[in-house]
Amino acid sequence: MIKADLHVHSCLSPCAEITMVPTVVCSKAKEGNVQIFSITDHNSCDNLESFEKACESVLVPGIEVTSLEEVHVLGYFPTVESVKSFYGVFKKHLPKVRFDSEALGYQLLVNERDEFVAFEEDYLLVASNLGLSELIDLIMKFGGIAVYAHIDRQFGVLYQLGIFPQNDGVKLAEVRTKEGWKTALKAGYVPLTNSDAHRPDEIGCRFTRFDLNGASRRELLELLANPTRDRVLTIWD
Repeated sequence: MIKADLHVHSCLSPCAEITMVPTVVCSKAKEGNVQIFSITDHNSCDNLESFEKACESVLVPGIEVTSLEEVHVLGYFPTVESVKSFYGVFKKHLPKVRFDSEALGYQLLVNERDEFVAFEEDYLLVASNLGLSELIDLIMKFGGIAVYAHIDRQFGVLYQLGIFPQNDGVKLAEVRTKEGWKTALKAGYVPLTNSDAHRPDEIGCRFTRFDLNGASRRELLELLANPTRDRVLTIWD
């Protein structure tokens, strides 16, 4: 079994600590025996390349995007290039909102040596103008795997909509509670649990175990594309 934490924010997300830089995140993942993790910043993938250089194959390129209904969706992609291609289209659907970083948090671009190289000037914690189904279709169009993020809390699909959309092609739902886990299973989804880490000491506090031969990004993505209950285990299994 491979231990994975597929929802970790970097210092680019305004809600994350500025200490969420590549070498710190990589070290904390190793300390917690997290063999594969994903950087999933809000509405941006611009730190992924630096994390991939620092952390190499243990990184799954990801992003956490927001629909018009303010539903958060995780997208996992086979390569940094593929998520950047998706983002090139997606960011055209984001409103330009300037913000006060002192009040709302810094959005820092970083290199693989943990050096801050720039600020993201447009606020990232905003909803796109894509409806939920349009957003999921766009993720899939670029070869990504869509997952409903933290379904059982604010900005989760159940919290925002009250129901799961029908025939959406999504097979995985991230849960925070045992009750959410039961709800996801009853609706036919394969549950994931992740830390949604915003601070280094949160990395790996929640995790999913995957039945894989090794810590392989390719094999993990193949399993996420066609997940089965016997090979994807949460802390409640």
